[in-house]
Amino acid sequence: MGRLGQWVHRQRQLYSAKDPKYMKERALKLDQVGFEWTPRGNTKMTWDEGFEMLMAFGSINGHYNVQAPAGESVDVKSGEYRLYKWVESLHMMYRSYKMGRQSGSLSEERIMLLVQRGFEFRS
Repeated sequence: MGRLGQWVHRQRQLYSAKDPKYMKERALKLDQVGFEWTPRGNTKMTWDEGFEMLMAFGSINGHYNVQAPAGESVDVKSGEYRLYKWVESLHMMYRSYKMGRQSGSLSEERIMLLVQRGFEFRS
């Protein structure tokens, strides 16, 4: 990873850690220029695919609390893992939305759609 990649990785780490000084100063500036907080291809899943998988999960399990796959060797290409990462990104984008920042692909309409179906965002 080059210097730029290292810098981007560090920004995402600080953002994930919710460092108060960072969130107040630098995160806002990066939001203004459209910084991507979630790496592209992290879930390799479109909104439609993730939503469909989440609805199927909820139908089968009676809830939308997708847990991290268990085990020592997790297949990161499995549907189970991809859904888990997609749902985690929803929670992260929702936190950004609640703070008044850009929230990636999570629009107000999509938030309402999820909530109407019974999905609960973590605070």
